[in-house]
Amino acid sequence: MRVESPDYRELIGALFADEFADGAVDLEALRSIHAGEFGTWLTALDRSGLFGKEALATVAEQWRRDPRVLLDALLADADDVTRRRWLMAWSSLDRQEPLGQIG
Repeated sequence: MRVESPDYRELIGALFADEFADGAVDLEALRSIHAGEFGTWLTALDRSGLFGKEALATVAEQWRRDPRVLLDALLADADDVTRRRWLMAWSSLDRQEPLGQIG
């Protein structure tokens, strides 16, 4: 029997919802997520007290396999315009094109 990893997307989205309140794309944060640099995000989850060590390890593994999982969680409650801005910037990183001022 295959056991699926828990999905913490909604909880993570709620914890970081204020990060997207102004709708602007934080290029530094986006680049670090795209590059697989999750230390800051994992530290914030750990400090929240809502995740045990096993849950943090699960989340970290999910993000390592696919950094877009973190982005999707962060954008879960964002408005459509904000979501589109961030996804356009992510696509630019996928294509490795220089990013201009977005947002």
